[in-house]
Amino acid sequence: MLLLAMVALFAILVFTLLDGDWRTGLVVTLMIGFLQDPLRKLIPNQPSQLAGLVLIGFLLCTVVLLDRKGKFDLRTMFWTVAQMDDWVIIYFALIALQAVNSFTRFSDPVLTAIGVAFYVAPALGLWMGFQVGLNVSLLRRLLNVYLIGSSVFAISVFLSYRGFDHPLLKEVGQGILITFRYGFSAQGASGLWRTSEIASWHLAAASAIAATVAAASRRPGNQIALLLLSVGFAFLTIVTGRRKALVLVLIFAVVFLLLLFRRADPVVRDRLVSNLLGASGLAYLMFTLILVGALGRNFGEYIARTLSTREELLERFQTQGLGAIFRAIEISQIFGFGVGAGAQTGNLQVTADRSITSLGYVSEGGGGRLILELGVVGLIILLVLAYLLALVLYRNFRLLRFLPSQTAILLLGLASFAIANIPLFISAAQLYGDPFVLIMMSVCLGSFLAVPALAADHQQQRINPHGQPTLKPSRPPLAQP
Repeated sequence: MLLLAMVALFAILVFTLLDGDWRTGLVVTLMIGFLQDPLRKLIPNQPSQLAGLVLIGFLLCTVVLLDRKGKFDLRTMFWTVAQMDDWVIIYFALIALQAVNSFTRFSDPVLTAIGVAFYVAPALGLWMGFQVGLNVSLLRRLLNVYLIGSSVFAISVFLSYRGFDHPLLKEVGQGILITFRYGFSAQGASGLWRTSEIASWHLAAASAIAATVAAASRRPGNQIALLLLSVGFAFLTIVTGRRKALVLVLIFAVVFLLLLFRRADPVVRDRLVSNLLGASGLAYLMFTLILVGALGRNFGEYIARTLSTREELLERFQTQGLGAIFRAIEISQIFGFGVGAGAQTGNLQVTADRSITSLGYVSEGGGGRLILELGVVGLIILLVLAYLLALVLYRNFRLLRFLPSQTAILLLGLASFAIANIPLFISAAQLYGDPFVLIMMSVCLGSFLAVPALAADHQQQRINPHGQPTLKPSRPPLAQP
């Protein structure tokens, strides 16, 4: 049944893309992203290749959109920092050289392809996110589809935690055994997602997106309902046993609220705070009156593990973050080992010998993996790109005042979620090798790059009494592709 559904989705995707409808194609691609994990669980040997189905759909949508536009319009995408154009070209040249380095060193095209995808997919995701951000109604539709899919999968996570015995509710392979304390170990709940780690990230992402959509809504009823949904997603991260997810939600909340209080209209801000307090009160009542009895006697172990996060967070950041970075500089020297050297390949047929001292330890952290694969030269290029991208985000943030408040809050929330992933990537990079995770995160950040274009178009629709736009852009208004 699931196989037929996947075939049907790809058939719909192909027909819509043949018609040039990349927008509907993206919606279908999100559905493929959700369906690929449960499908993998039912296929013999549970092939890792199925995790790339969403990437295939995404690339097809990108090809169709690029064919319609004719080029990557980087000047408009990075309108506030023109230097980004040249450095993006340097970035892709670096990846091409490191792909040659990887293939020369390991003689494994599969490993090289996996490594290239790790660097190219986020870049394409940023561009596609920028194109989606130009059409706010499309952006909202994609977010709603993601929330609906996450809600269904969240129910399956609860069922998995409660011990429902079904192949679709188990982790792929042997699963990951989590030691909570001496004498008590268990597998984290994964539901329809393939592992508890993937489940925890998507639950955190859904929590952040639900809170963002709530903040950008005009209706108090919708705000409270979405905030309750956000709390529910965040709550379920606990039963996955993955503490990083709750940290991600908390970092997002801090970043979002700080930026929101700095930029949002006082009336909108006060209404959001009151609704947030109301949703928190309702969530507490639901937890104490309904959920406590349904969670079972072992739930206290999950709570205790979650409360220990603060004690281990700094240690993990130092060892797998900073420690891995220093070790990567030591063993990778100037040019690195090439893309894919630190990738997790699952049960893919990779023949390369990567038995390098400390390689597995180094690649656990995002900073360590980047240096390991791209070398010190690559690190310098990435630092320049990171600085320029931060400058883009800062200047775009200052332009939010030219947008309608709901649109500004929506884009601000998505950017806050993408920013919140940075410390997790530095300390635990392997999760971000998942194509669906990369696509969602890069689309969230990419949509914020559309702020200058949206501001220019919005201001050109508000002509002052002298017949001149109140904001003069250095480019013509964007036509929707």
